[in-house]
Amino acid sequence: MPFKPSESHADRDPVSLTLTPPLRITALVLGALVLTGLAAVVFLARPGALGGEPTASPTPTPVTKPAPHAVTKPKHAATSRPARVATGFPPKVDHALRYGRVVVVSVSLPGAAVDAVVRTEARAAARAARAGFVAISASDERSISRLVAKSGVLPAPAVVIIKRPGLVAGVFSVTDAGTIQQAVAQARR
Repeated sequence: MPFKPSESHADRDPVSLTLTPPLRITALVLGALVLTGLAAVVFLARPGALGGEPTASPTPTPVTKPAPHAVTKPKHAATSRPARVATGFPPKVDHALRYGRVVVVSVSLPGAAVDAVVRTEARAAARAARAGFVAISASDERSISRLVAKSGVLPAPAVVIIKRPGLVAGVFSVTDAGTIQQAVAQARR
């Protein structure tokens, strides 16, 4: 009576070590991501890699004292310009906020009939309420992205009421001049 079981031939076949094409692509992508991450750590972790930190100069520069200057008065008085306000809105809106407390911004698609009516109503309301007016094309991605970042989701034709220092007082879709004038009046309070 033998104590060893008989040999089985179940797992004796050679194993294939080749990868299928989808696994090869996945392995290559993961390898590339790991290498990119390592390169980012190596190159961006050094001091002065991004140019934000000054690098040490190998030769010291001599320190000299500047010659004292005589104090002179300006020849002309400083003009009283409104201060520049960086609000995060598009530059046109920032410019309008420099000269007015409330600005009406009309966002519309060029060539759309309803958008043209809303833009005309917004311009008339801004003129009647003595507020600033800025028309922005919906195809201007940079301006729209800044406007959406500050005011949230915008409807198709949009009218945004902004008051200084860059606060959104109201967002409207299709509306008339009277409603926009009321929103401007409330924004001034």
